[in-house]
Amino acid sequence: MGLFSNLILRRFKGIAPRYEEIVRAYREFLLTEEEFVIPKIERILIALDRYSEHLNKAILEYLSSYPGAEILILYVIDREVCRLIRETIGEREAELFRKRELEQGHKVLKNIKKLILEVDGSFSIQSKLKTGNKAEIIEKIADQFDIIIISRQYGAETTKTHPVSPIVLRILQNVKIPVLLY
Repeated sequence: MGLFSNLILRRFKGIAPRYEEIVRAYREFLLTEEEFVIPKIERILIALDRYSEHLNKAILEYLSSYPGAEILILYVIDREVCRLIRETIGEREAELFRKRELEQGHKVLKNIKKLILEVDGSFSIQSKLKTGNKAEIIEKIADQFDIIIISRQYGAETTKTHPVSPIVLRILQNVKIPVLLY
């Protein structure tokens, strides 16, 4: 045994029993061996709407970790807002709102797709635009994916007291797959 080994053994003498005691006391909070395994991500859902922030550099770097993954970029228009506009202002205004939302949705989908392909061209990217209840649409298709990437502002703008929108909180509570917030 060398000098350094003797120094290390002398320095940490008596630590092993304490370590085992700590592991037993906190085993509920420590990762199991199954949890150490990095999950395989092959299908990614990116949910967007008019309130969503743009994909930031961290999210793009995260996506680059899964080359060849299938990505669905989904832009959702709130049907309830269209209905409220129709009932309060009129059919013509509701149709104008719907047209503007569709134009904005197509523009966002095109830009996000281009941005992701600039990071890595090996992704298989689909983009869809849907109208309906924002939370229900995501919850309904979530099981088809390995992870959801969603803005904290999806569905509504956030405030100082509510850093995550209520729709995102609902989605977090109702889906069984991991959700990455940005």
